[in-house]
Amino acid sequence: MKRPRFSPALPLKTAWTVALVGALGLGLLVLDGAMGWSQFSSTDAPPAAPAGALPKTSSVAAFETDAEILRRMSAQTAPHQPIEFRKAADIQDFVGDVAALAAGERRTPVRILHYGDSILTSDHMSSQVRNILQKKYGDGGHGFVLLGKPWSWYRHKGVTHNAWGKWRSRPLTSAPLSDGLYGLGGVAFLAEYGGRNTAAFVGTTQEGDVGRSARRFDISYLAQPGGGSFKVLINGAEREQVATRADVRKAVHRIYEVHPGPARLQIQFNNDGRLRVFGAAIETGEPGIVYDSLAINGARASALRRFDMAHWGAEINHREPSLLIFMFGANEGAMAQLSVDEYENQYMELLGELLPRVHGASCLLVGPLDQASADASGKLRSKRMPIRLSAVQRRVAFAHNCAFFDTQRAMGGEGSMAEWYR
Repeated sequence: MKRPRFSPALPLKTAWTVALVGALGLGLLVLDGAMGWSQFSSTDAPPAAPAGALPKTSSVAAFETDAEILRRMSAQTAPHQPIEFRKAADIQDFVGDVAALAAGERRTPVRILHYGDSILTSDHMSSQVRNILQKKYGDGGHGFVLLGKPWSWYRHKGVTHNAWGKWRSRPLTSAPLSDGLYGLGGVAFLAEYGGRNTAAFVGTTQEGDVGRSARRFDISYLAQPGGGSFKVLINGAEREQVATRADVRKAVHRIYEVHPGPARLQIQFNNDGRLRVFGAAIETGEPGIVYDSLAINGARASALRRFDMAHWGAEINHREPSLLIFMFGANEGAMAQLSVDEYENQYMELLGELLPRVHGASCLLVGPLDQASADASGKLRSKRMPIRLSAVQRRVAFAHNCAFFDTQRAMGGEGSMAEWYR
């Protein structure tokens, strides 16, 4: 599979800058919301653009380095764009959990699960939000990481991870499975007889100010008829042999406690049956923020319904999140022909099936970025589809008691991509 390309009219650096500022704005909103910021309570209509919105600084931001953007956004004390919701109860689970964490009353981490499409696959956006939140509220760990690289550019900042041998990656977008059992991250990794020297590992690094230590690994895999086995090594020493043979298919988790500090978990397939693994969550065992970046390359609302919903809901509940973020629409936004009514129905049905299965988590939909293409004269003009999708996602969010963040309006609204380009 080829790495996705941005429009030739939009240089990669500019695209990442737009994405990064949007992500940092989201991180700031999360911070302020948890600490008592008075969020906007809305009807289906979007709020008026706030004073001092991003368009006034976007041309400057587009030429800043990532580090400069990070410093500037981290220092801000007021949100550029409000999070919209119908009633305070829609976001209260998350706000209450972070407030308790900030007050020192919570002894377990606050977990955020952030689902998105290819814009999250390199962890560029999500790592910055993770960094901001963990510096303020405590380092709960890296969270979930896939046990393999389904795309060559997939990574998690501050984590070393790789796989070798005869793994077959099965993302739900490009290589769907008939049973819909993909684990938390929407990607399964399969091995079978003949897969000698097939292994994968994840571990901490000494990069950055947070995420340098681990105390717990939570590995997930599928128990199944004809299942093979694998060896678990912690910091190079064998911990145990794990058999995956079972009468019925079901996701299983095994938790390994380690001495706090740098740590690495490796699994080694024993070449004795069928093996399906998903990923591993890395945590410090301390109160703080855990931010799972759950990227599914090429994902659309319609593709997410390839999950077995009971399985997906159970995997989400296993993580005990306080906030679920859904950040999709970039792929649909690039489509010239799309039935917006069908898109809305698909997104409604997706959340209608999933959210009743999820316990104790607030929900936030993040709208698509503004997109632009050059006309015959070379002038950049915003595409209409992202504007329409933002309106749809606002309706979908409110229908399911979720909050909504209008990324396009945070960028400056229609035509803002041209400003970011300049």
